[in-house]
Amino acid sequence: MKFTRALCLLSLLLTVFLLSECRIIKSVGKNPSGESLKELQQLPNYTMDGFLNLNEAQPRRVTTPATAPRKLTPFRMLRMLNGKPDSVRPSQIMPTVKTNLNAAYDKPTVIWFGHSCFMIKTKTANILFDPELSSFAGPFAGPVNAFEGADVYKPEDMPAIDVLVVSHDHYDHLDYITISKLKERVKKVVVPLGIGSHFKYWGYDNAVITELNWGEAITINEQLNITAMPAHHRSGRGFNGNKTLWASYVIEADGYKMFYSGDTGYTAHFKTIGEHFGPFDLAVMECGQYNTMWSQNHMFPDQTAQAAADLKAKMILPVHWGKFAEAYHGWNESVKTMLPVADSLNVQVTVPKIGEPYTVGTAPLRTPWWNMD
Repeated sequence: MKFTRALCLLSLLLTVFLLSECRIIKSVGKNPSGESLKELQQLPNYTMDGFLNLNEAQPRRVTTPATAPRKLTPFRMLRMLNGKPDSVRPSQIMPTVKTNLNAAYDKPTVIWFGHSCFMIKTKTANILFDPELSSFAGPFAGPVNAFEGADVYKPEDMPAIDVLVVSHDHYDHLDYITISKLKERVKKVVVPLGIGSHFKYWGYDNAVITELNWGEAITINEQLNITAMPAHHRSGRGFNGNKTLWASYVIEADGYKMFYSGDTGYTAHFKTIGEHFGPFDLAVMECGQYNTMWSQNHMFPDQTAQAAADLKAKMILPVHWGKFAEAYHGWNESVKTMLPVADSLNVQVTVPKIGEPYTVGTAPLRTPWWNMD
């Protein structure tokens, strides 16, 4: 009897392990192949090594020793994950607001869910950006777990999603668990080139997926237009990187113009976008997880403020912070550093709590809830 019971327990544990392993493997996704890959290979911004950033004809490097990023090796990454100071995580539970996500608004309204996942609710659509509604970022829990209280919003809380928009395929912006649970609620998927391959591998119908190159747009309805624009970043979910494109977005809805930076370094592309599309009523900007080792691909806080000024943005809403620690800096350092720089550039900043709605064109939310440490 004891042997049978032990055997059953062992079988159960083995089943759980195998299912977990299958989920981890599935979460990696699938890069473009076959005819899809051949089409990408014809593009001027695609080489045998994958996609390139603007004006990038050779491997990424800088020439100034003071700003040169150190190579991010697997050893350095492992050391980072195990050697971060306590300040990278808040010492208290993250304050959040539980909002009725089915509520209607007269003007575009943004609801931030932590890190870079947020929803823009317009008169005609619910638009969810960079879906990461899990308690960890990555193929498995452990290395990058959510701050306590920051993961209050789950896929099950989401209303019907008219448009799901992804900036790039890194795990902290495209979560397999979230994507799987949202599948029946999503009407349209808008992604940069190549990322549709992940969605098809995960069971999404090809008919709902639209892939965009930089400068290409999709009209969702008479009141909503989305244009993919450049970002300076990289992509990949495994060891074979840059096989899918990364992007920022211009969102025109209900007579308002909004911008989402995605993950990006600071380059002249912000000024170009500002000259072509600006001014913007709101810029949702990356502001966090920076380090000299990846300074070309993630902005420092002062650069976030300057980028918004280049865009001719009236208001910044900072994201890429408040849920995960992927760098060494204090969890609230990015916002505390960016705010005075933005003020000096006459760009307003709204800093809502997770789940707290911000309606475009209204006064900024500036109660310093982040000063809790």
